[in-house]
Amino acid sequence: MAGTTRTRKTAAATPADAGDTPIAEAEHTTAELAGAEAAEETPTIEASPKAPDVAPLEPPTVHEAPEGPAELGYVSPTEVIPDDIAEVILDDATKQPPADIDAVFQPVTPYGSTLRCTVRLVERTYAGPHRNPIERLLQPKGAHVSERIAARIRERLVAQADATGAEK
Repeated sequence: MAGTTRTRKTAAATPADAGDTPIAEAEHTTAELAGAEAAEETPTIEASPKAPDVAPLEPPTVHEAPEGPAELGYVSPTEVIPDDIAEVILDDATKQPPADIDAVFQPVTPYGSTLRCTVRLVERTYAGPHRNPIERLLQPKGAHVSERIAARIRERLVAQADATGAEK
């Protein structure tokens, strides 16, 4: 058994191709396979030691995450409509400015911060190149509003009453 060598069949040397492949070429592929097996069995020794993978001396720069968009809360129509656009705030039932400004908003509970609108308030403005009159709802009757919104509407009503009182 000393003179026998084993050979592997490769994809190139199949039984159908055995008649087409010359003998020298078949011996050449067998020698390549034997050399590849020998290379796999023997460990390779490097002449110089390889430097280990190490972390950098300085820590990496970490940038702060950008701030997210501002939180969108509930926006009432009073906050959306700018004050300078509206010409006049009117009571929708009388089509006149409210006579008693302090009676427009009443507290819902004695110690609460929510107020109830007692009249239907509309804004009359003039829009467009021909200054067409437009009425839009500012607060419906019975609407619950915060103190901040009620104070803003009150300020506008007082300024409106002062402006109309000065004109007369």
